[in-house]
Amino acid sequence: MEKKKREIIYDIFSFLPLEIIYDIFSRLPVKSLTCLKCVSKFYRSLVSDPSFLDIHHTHSISRPDKTKFLACSLGGNFSYTVDEKVQHTKASVLHIEELDGINYNRFDYVNGLFCLWSVELHPPVIYNLTTRKVRFLPRLNSDGNEFTHYYYSLGFEPGEKKYKILMITHPEKTPTRCWIFTLGSSESWREIESALSLVLPISISGGVCINGVIYFFGKYNNKVYIVEFNVRTEKFRIISLWKDEKYIPPVKFYNLIELEGKLAAIDHSRRSRTEMDLWILERSERSEEWVKYIIAFPYMFLSTWLMSFVCCSYTPDGEIVLTTNSSYTRNWIFFFDLKKKSWRGIEIPDREKIDIIGVYSHVDSLVSCIYC
Repeated sequence: MEKKKREIIYDIFSFLPLEIIYDIFSRLPVKSLTCLKCVSKFYRSLVSDPSFLDIHHTHSISRPDKTKFLACSLGGNFSYTVDEKVQHTKASVLHIEELDGINYNRFDYVNGLFCLWSVELHPPVIYNLTTRKVRFLPRLNSDGNEFTHYYYSLGFEPGEKKYKILMITHPEKTPTRCWIFTLGSSESWREIESALSLVLPISISGGVCINGVIYFFGKYNNKVYIVEFNVRTEKFRIISLWKDEKYIPPVKFYNLIELEGKLAAIDHSRRSRTEMDLWILERSERSEEWVKYIIAFPYMFLSTWLMSFVCCSYTPDGEIVLTTNSSYTRNWIFFFDLKKKSWRGIEIPDREKIDIIGVYSHVDSLVSCIYC
């Protein structure tokens, strides 16, 4: 009886124009569409079609409950989820039991997938928030150096809809080497040539992927730059930091974020003065320039900001998200509306010592479900 019912439903939709079918099913949540793939080959091909993926992603962004904020903790055993529309409430805890307590202390997040890693550990792990599946990437054959450090960046190329993991290895007293792993088509790491073999990545502040380009901090000749890596062409480029500042603070005070498709940097080294700097990279065909904005902290949050380090992100609704990280006060997630110049805060539940190392704006994506 159940099988006959499924066949009737399939027959009804098979006679509809494809654009109407796309419009109907693109409004369903990811979990429903994942189950739908098991009904027939028609639905399986529909859910995997690149055009359908684009339409579904557009509708996902426009949903009222589209965004979940994840504040990831040191150790990788759990994260916090937050409803962005609910004010003055506590975050809920999401345990990631699949990681089995492995101590990953770095996170990259792009389009529904996490890359969990540590400078001392290899290989990294891919974690899908929607399907709750974990994939351990293959191990790189050892080159005999026991003191190699590993740096990873997760990138997504929207044109070809490919996820790539960039790995930079730094054996002791030797130049860095670069490797690529492509999800869905690779079985091993592939080494690529790089003109930036003397650039050492700085992992403490993390990186960001914007429109198929990964950005992260790196050091060259004892000077800090932003390194740009094109996920499609697999080419590197160096971007200079703002030069009109007499004093450039340590990189630990910086966070790179995406702001309306542009690269931006948060500098919270001056939080003792109750403010932070927002730098936006404005680009044209012939030039690029850093533009500075100053954001003042609200009086009610000052006691928390003075003792905390900050992780940052940006929401599709135009808010900058920041987390506090303190041993002395409760941790919070703060939202700053760039247009309204207003603040709101959400408290993170009390636990034993928690180190928040990343905050991410998550929208369910069908693309990520294909790979993990």
